[in-house]
Amino acid sequence: MLTLLIRSILIYVIVTAAVRIMGKRQVSDMQTSELVITIIISQIASLPLEDTERPLLNSLVPIMMIVAIEILVSMLMMKSRKARSLICGHPIIVIKDGKMLDEQLRLLRISREDVYTLLREKNFSDESGVRYGVIEPNGTLSVLTDEDVSGNGIQSEDLKEQITNNGDEQGSEGANGNR
Repeated sequence: MLTLLIRSILIYVIVTAAVRIMGKRQVSDMQTSELVITIIISQIASLPLEDTERPLLNSLVPIMMIVAIEILVSMLMMKSRKARSLICGHPIIVIKDGKMLDEQLRLLRISREDVYTLLREKNFSDESGVRYGVIEPNGTLSVLTDEDVSGNGIQSEDLKEQITNNGDEQGSEGANGNR
């Protein structure tokens, strides 16, 4: 019983340290890859608690390896926009000039009702006052009004590309649902 207690404390400390090393995001702000890594680490960490015959090192080494890989991938994403887009996705316009883009909603598998809910959370009663509604890679909705788009530089490069590539088109070939 004492062995299990000590193992539990050690694993708690190590997993907490690993998560802190990877970054300080809340679960709702995590990218898909970060969430997957967190789930994998928790699964690996539970193994020595379930089987006390298993050496603790057999779980600690994979956890540290996964943390190291996550740090390297994060550094790669910081340096390369293409890598970030490939791993995390990119912002996708779902509202343009006050009109919802049904094709984009289908690609993302999001209903109009879901978008209305997100708009209400941003204090918009409907899409008519929205220049661009953007689903971000983490799944949140960003709302840009005419004032926001008037050249103050808040758009990401991916979003600027979508805006300029689409012109007045309804669909968005550049935003093919890679999220």
